[in-house]
Amino acid sequence: MHPFSKIKKIYSSSELLDIVFHRASRLPLDVPRRATPIVKARKREVTRVRFISDNLVKKLVGMMKKFPNLDDIHPFYRELADVLVGIDRLKEVLASLEGAARVIKKIAREKIREINFSKDPKFAAKARIQAYARISSVIKKLEDRLNFLIDASKTLSRLPTVNTDEFTIVVAGYPNTGKSSFVKSVSSAKPEIAEYPFTTRNIILGHFSYNNNRFQIIDTPGILDRPMKDRNQIELQAITAIRHVANVVVFIIDPSLSCGYPIERQLDLLSEIKETFPTLPVVNVINKVDLIESEYLEEVKKKVDKPIDMVAIQNIGVQEAIEAAIKAIKLQGELRYAKEAAF
Repeated sequence: MHPFSKIKKIYSSSELLDIVFHRASRLPLDVPRRATPIVKARKREVTRVRFISDNLVKKLVGMMKKFPNLDDIHPFYRELADVLVGIDRLKEVLASLEGAARVIKKIAREKIREINFSKDPKFAAKARIQAYARISSVIKKLEDRLNFLIDASKTLSRLPTVNTDEFTIVVAGYPNTGKSSFVKSVSSAKPEIAEYPFTTRNIILGHFSYNNNRFQIIDTPGILDRPMKDRNQIELQAITAIRHVANVVVFIIDPSLSCGYPIERQLDLLSEIKETFPTLPVVNVINKVDLIESEYLEEVKKKVDKPIDMVAIQNIGVQEAIEAAIKAIKLQGELRYAKEAAF
């Protein structure tokens, strides 16, 4: 589960007030029958004010705690959160909930003190009404911030679950080059299909094991499948977030006419990705070699560094591509194999 997956209900200001005041109106009051009117009034009004205060504070703090510590989460998710909602703004809003809770506690203490020193039931009731009004005002002032949290929670909770502790292969290349077929061929189980907030398409995430190590492989449609110059700032930041989890990039090239993109554009994208991820190894794969004439295939290979032939849909060359990716990770010193394990 990713750090934002546990975020559930975030209440608006009106919802908070409706819920808590509705419950307060039904609150049973345990007041001795023989008590004097002022004792009964004090008991009644203090109970109501304390109930309102305690429950609003509990809900505010509870909503705040639903969000993870933003300084402790993995850089991948922190950067994505910054892209989507703004980390500084999110911190500010969450801190304001804690501040509002302190103010509500202070108001309740002051008014409870007034109630306890009241000599007349009317003054006790007046102090309770004033407490209600001031506490309600505090909650209403949070309206914009709570609405921000509602939107932020919806956005962040649907981030894809990427295991930041696993070695990660990121698949890149233009659409229709065979990336999803490659991920599905590699994965031992059915790949996870999850909504990705930067595109209208879905991220495809699979897992597999090799020599006692578990890997995840990710295809991010709409992220690494077109030139950088065609992207907005949010998409560019999302791309930089990927560097926090990627150990190697597998770039899939389709020289056939079936993908709809000329080889020159694909090679330009390959160059851009190498510039974007200068410290990451890139494994070059030529897919759909069964659809390409041998002479043309040889011409393409001359333009690509150490390409691997593949027909992903037939599972041909898939293992070779994966082993090349794992070897690239190993050469970086990323893998820690058990003593008996060996390539």
